[in-house]
Amino acid sequence: MPQITNRERLLRLFRGAPLDRIPVSPRIASAFTREWFDDPDVDIVAGACEIYRHFGWEIIDWNCTPHFELFDFGGPDPTRPGSFRALQGPGWKPAVRYETSGSTTHEIVTVTTPGGQLRRVLSTCRLSRFEQECGLTEYAIKTERDFNLICQYMPPVPPLDCGELIRSRALLGDDGVLSPSFHGPFNLLVYCYRKLDDLMLDCRLNPDFFHAMMEFFLQRIMKYLQPMIDTGTVDMFDMGMNVANSKLVSPKDWAELFLPYENRLADFVQQRGVLPMMHQCGHAANHLKVYHKLHHKMWGYLAPPPHGDTILAEAVRILPKELILWGGVDQIDFLRQATPREIDARVQEVIQTVKSRGNFILGTTDYLETHTPRENLQAFADAGRKYGAYD
Repeated sequence: MPQITNRERLLRLFRGAPLDRIPVSPRIASAFTREWFDDPDVDIVAGACEIYRHFGWEIIDWNCTPHFELFDFGGPDPTRPGSFRALQGPGWKPAVRYETSGSTTHEIVTVTTPGGQLRRVLSTCRLSRFEQECGLTEYAIKTERDFNLICQYMPPVPPLDCGELIRSRALLGDDGVLSPSFHGPFNLLVYCYRKLDDLMLDCRLNPDFFHAMMEFFLQRIMKYLQPMIDTGTVDMFDMGMNVANSKLVSPKDWAELFLPYENRLADFVQQRGVLPMMHQCGHAANHLKVYHKLHHKMWGYLAPPPHGDTILAEAVRILPKELILWGGVDQIDFLRQATPREIDARVQEVIQTVKSRGNFILGTTDYLETHTPRENLQAFADAGRKYGAYD
């Protein structure tokens, strides 16, 4: 086969066309890029592209994402460092204050509506010079009344600034594809609006409430995605579905309660020419037998024990062959602690397991961790090219 670009290799995979070799693409996140350049202010997109090119990996870039999930209640304004922005409307008046406790900052947002107030607390903990953890410690939807206020008074989806997508696509050139990342409707509820244990009770004890929330936020996600798609830059979407994993939800409940909404979202983007990928980076083994119901065309990231429970050979045996698989190598422990020789052997084992099946991207089971030795990443890159060539 004539030599092809890294971008064309990935696009051929998406189309089901023949390939010269298995693409190699670990997931790169901002903390890893900052550590690589020893610069907390590095250009994340350009920096990640440089790392991918350093190792000769196919770029699947998600650092370009114009994140909208927390924006409806406010968040930092990227155009004005240290400032806050939020939706405003006739019946939607947000106010923010900050409290600091040690290395943790709490962003406390109160939204005043004609029907009452909503309150959300977003806590950010600085872990190191390059890493921080961010999550809600108080959720806006505590009762049905709170959700009704959101439905009645939350302003319509605002125009989305997609300039970073256009810039990122230019930076990629022929070296890869653009893959913004966002949460599907259930993940969005868990991360941004309602506690997980309350949601799990809702779907059993108050199903009308549960389905109303899922439908409302599904529709809102679609409205945020359309301007991204309209730029013509997006090749695939990384769609978060990892919360309703196989440790938490039975296969039957997953297929009946959660998947219909996720599939409608997958259909929405696929009908607009974008490949939908299910982001399930945790426990999945108990769900494999119903993955044929997915409308998504790709699954990342086949996490093995101990951080997941996917046995690669079992996944290959059970899953439909048309489902593209991405991942297979643990980056939390293995890539950081193994020797280059052990990494070579592990990559060879993974590729031998999937090669005859095809439809595979060699990658990590989520984003690369900080403190990963560079010689280990080089071993990963070399082994992927050595064992991944197709006859």
